[in-house]
Amino acid sequence: MTDQAQSMDRLHRVMASIRRETKSAKEPSKVFREFLSHLDQAHSAVPRRARTKPMPRRPAKKRAK
Repeated sequence: MTDQAQSMDRLHRVMASIRRETKSAKEPSKVFREFLSHLDQAHSAVPRRARTKPMPRRPAKKRAK
C-alpha cells in the first residue's frame, strides 16, 4: 500500500468513528447547560481579595516663580 492509500484508510476510519460518536452524543442544550454550571462553580470557587484603599496622593509642590 502506498502512503496515500494508508492515509485515506486512516481518514475513513476516523470519519466513521466520529459519525458513531455523534449519533450517541448528548443533546447540545444539555451540554451547554452543564458547561455553564461548571463555569459558575469555577467562578464561585475563586477566592476574592479584599479591596485595599489606594495610597493617598501627596499634594503637588508649588513652584516658585
